[in-house]
Order: sequence, then structure tokens, then C-alpha cells
Amino acid sequence: MILMLMCLSFTTLNEINAQNLTSESVLGINMGLSLAGVLFNLAELEDDITVSNNPAIQLTYDYAINDVISIGAAGSYQRYVLSYTNYDGVENQDFDVKIARTNVAARALFHYGGNEKIDLYSGVRLGLTNWSVDVGADNITDFVPPQSAGIFFAPQLVAFGIKGYFSPNFGVNAELSVGAPHYFSMGISYRFLGKNNNN
Repeated sequence: MILMLMCLSFTTLNEINAQNLTSESVLGINMGLSLAGVLFNLAELEDDITVSNNPAIQLTYDYAINDVISIGAAGSYQRYVLSYTNYDGVENQDFDVKIARTNVAARALFHYGGNEKIDLYSGVRLGLTNWSVDVGADNITDFVPPQSAGIFFAPQLVAFGIKGYFSPNFGVNAELSVGAPHYFSMGISYRFLGKNNNN
């Protein structure tokens, strides 16, 4: 899908007048795949542990200072569940360990020109990630929960992003990134046109 959008963008780049991004705001809702989620699923755990996780759910807001630079904020949430069955060999001693990751960050994007239908960009995202652990096994005294709780610095490089609009306001988006909280995300965008916009 990304390759198709890229081909569409380069094909139409010279056919449509350049877009004036100044004062434009874009709100995005995305779902992302994270390296942590992949590692959880690939981890070789004991037979009595089942691992599951949801995609990272993300909300982004970007404001265009000019045609090239935008600044904004982003928030992301993802949950992982470790389900224990017959813990420590005791029948029916079942419980879940829920691990949640919440990320808040500021981000700055560099836009490659684009037009009123296609916006190509790269950028950087700097934020904090809070890991929390909830163990649903108060009566099990010998259980040691995963040592993942705490707040950590979470930088991310947005290697390539694209937003494609099928109307002046509504569109779809996708990003390839390096770092937390995801390496790939896609979703929908709503664009608030700036007063100087040429649309």
C-alpha cells in the first residue's frame, strides 16, 4: 500500500499545483505495529503462558509553521497480556499479567513539497514512555512480575511518512519509523485548512 501511494504521489506531483501548508492543522488516528509487540509474540515462554497484545493506538496533531516545517504532538497506548495457566503446577491457578505502555511526545516534521492531495514527510519524535504492570494474582506470594515498570526516554525517527487526501479534509496516512512506539503505522487523517491554503 505504501509503494502504491508513493507511486501515486510521484506521478501526480507535477500535475497539481503545490500546496500551501501554512497554518494548516492535521489530526490523525492510527494503529501501529511495534517491535516490542513482535518480540512478545516471538518470545519462547513456558508452555503454561499465553502472550497477546493489541496494536499501538495513536493520536497525532501537526501544525504547519510554513510549507516545509510542522510541529506537533503525539500520544500512543499499547497493552500486552501474559496469561498464566496452572501456575507453578497448581491446577486452576490462573491469572493475567497486564503490561501497558503509554507514550507522549512532541514531534517536528520536514515536508517535501507535495501538493493538495499528497504530503510526503520525514521527521523526529521525542517523548517519554511509561510502562506499568498490573498482576491479577494477589494471593500468589511467590510470583515475581516482569521488571518493566517505569518511565523511559523514547526517541523516534520518522524515516518516511505519507498522507493522501481523497477530499479537502479527509485522508489516509502511513509512516515507517525507527524507535518507540512503533515501526509502522497507518490510519486516517482530518485536515483543518489554514487561512492561506490554496485548496
